[in-house]
Amino acid sequence: MKKSVFILLTLAFSMLSRAQNVNFTQYFFEEGSLRMDVYQCGNADSSHYVFERFILEPHFGGSKVNLIDPFNFGTNRVKVIDVQSNTLIYSRGYSTLFREWQTTNEAADMERCYEESVSVPLPLNPAYIILEIRNFDGEFEEVFSKLYEPGEMFNTTEQRYIFPVQDVLVNGTPDSKVDIVILPEGYTAAEMAQFQQDCQNLVNVFSQHEPFSSHINDFNFRAVLAPSEESGVDIPGYYIWARTILNAHFYTFYIDRYCTTRDYFSVKDVAANAPYDQIYILVNSSLYGGGGFYNFYSMSTAGNMSSSSVIVHEFGHAFAGLGDEYVETSNPLGELYNLNVEPWEANLTTLVDFDSKWADLVASSTPIPTQDNYQYGNVVGAYEGAGYLASGMYRPQPDCMMRNHAPFCAVCNRTIESVIAAHSDSLVTAVSQYQLPEPSLRVCPNPATDFIDIFVQQADAPAEILDMNGRIWKTVHLNNKANRVMISDLPRGVYLVHVNGETRKFVKQ
Repeated sequence: MKKSVFILLTLAFSMLSRAQNVNFTQYFFEEGSLRMDVYQCGNADSSHYVFERFILEPHFGGSKVNLIDPFNFGTNRVKVIDVQSNTLIYSRGYSTLFREWQTTNEAADMERCYEESVSVPLPLNPAYIILEIRNFDGEFEEVFSKLYEPGEMFNTTEQRYIFPVQDVLVNGTPDSKVDIVILPEGYTAAEMAQFQQDCQNLVNVFSQHEPFSSHINDFNFRAVLAPSEESGVDIPGYYIWARTILNAHFYTFYIDRYCTTRDYFSVKDVAANAPYDQIYILVNSSLYGGGGFYNFYSMSTAGNMSSSSVIVHEFGHAFAGLGDEYVETSNPLGELYNLNVEPWEANLTTLVDFDSKWADLVASSTPIPTQDNYQYGNVVGAYEGAGYLASGMYRPQPDCMMRNHAPFCAVCNRTIESVIAAHSDSLVTAVSQYQLPEPSLRVCPNPATDFIDIFVQQADAPAEILDMNGRIWKTVHLNNKANRVMISDLPRGVYLVHVNGETRKFVKQ
C-alpha cells in the first residue's frame, strides 16, 4: 500500500463551520472532479460500505464559492477534509435508493449491495473523503472514510463511455449556473433525434413552471447522446426486458409507477461527458412514472400525457430535497420518518420545531395546525397529511406540485430559489440552525488497515483504543492535534477511540 509522505506531527488544525467560505484555488484544481465509487451493503437494520475506486474525471459543474453545504438536506452526506490542515473544504447532502430499500419487506429478509458514487472537486493535496448517514434521530453520523492521495497509481483517469454532448440551453459557465445533464434511457441510435426533441421539451417544461421559469437563465442544459441497444425500458410486471445503457426499470419495490435504476456507476459514467450539478434521465416510454433522489438523479418517462408534471415533481425531489406531500399509507417510505423530530425536508414538519421550518410565512390569524377546508382556502399553514402519513406529518398548503401536481407551494418555491442561489458564483450564507461545528474528535480512515489518523482540538491528551467489550488494546499520548497511530497489530474487528470523554468508532480490516 502506498504511504503518504506528509508529516502529521507538524500539521495545523482548523475546524470550519458550514457557514464559512473556502478558497477554491487553495485546495482544488481549477478543472476536473474526483469521483469515489462504493457499494453500500446491508439489510433493514444495518449497512456498511465497500470501497471500489477513485476516478479522476474531466469536469466539475458546481459552484467554486459555495463549497460548504448551506442546507443540511438529504439522508446522506459527503465531506472532504484536507489532511494537512484538517479543514472541511467541501460538503454536500444527497439521498440514495438503498436507504429507501431498507424500509421494504425484502430488506428484512435478505442483504443487498447498491452502487453509490459521490463526485467532489479534485483536491490538490491528500484528503479524506467521508461518508455520513442520517440516523433515525435526524443527526448525521460518520460511517466511512477513505484517504485520497494524489499520484496513487490506481487513481484511474479511464473514461468508460465517450459520447457526443449537445448544448440544449447554455446561459453561462458551469461554476455560476445550475448545470443539468440529460441522459437518454432506452433510445436507440436511430431514435437519437427523438431524444434531442424530448430534451428540448424538457427545457420547455422548466420554462413553463415557476419558480424555474423566472430563473431559466440560471440554468444550463446539456444532453449526452448515448444510445441503447434496444428501445424502451424494463417493465417486470409485464415481463418486458430491454437491453438499455442505464438498466432502468419500473416496479421498483413492486410499485408499478416507480421507475429507477440500481446501475448508478453507468449513470455516472455517461454523465461524466459533461459538467453537471444534476442528472436528469429521460426514459423512452409512454408509461406514467419516474423517481427522484436528492443530488443523486431524477428520472421520468418522456412520452406520457402527464410527463410534464412528473418531470417537475421528480426534479423537486432531486434538486431541492423536497418531500412528497401526499398520503399513501401502503408506502413503506413513511417508515423513514421519526415523528419525534423535524424531518430534514424543508416542506414537511412534525410541528416539533415548527419555528425552524416555515412559521415565518404563516399569518397570525392562521391556526397551527390548520384545517383543510374552505375557511382558510390555500393560505400557508400546517395541514395534516404528508410524507405518506395520514397523521403526525404536516405540509405548508393544501395543494402543491409535491402533492397533486398543482403549482409549487410558497415553501417549496422559497426552497428552490435558495438552492438555485447556492449554485451561483455569489456566496450564500448558511441557514443559522445548520451552522454546526465540525467534530472535536475525528478518526480516519474507516475502515482502516495499517494506521488511523486521530484529529483533536486540544493536544497533549491520552487516547485509548478499546474493543467493543471494553478491553483496552492501546494507549497513546496525543502530542499534536493530528496524530498517526499504527494499528496493523490489532486483530480484525470494531474498535473505539476514546479521548477527553469523546468516542469514535472504526473498523480494523
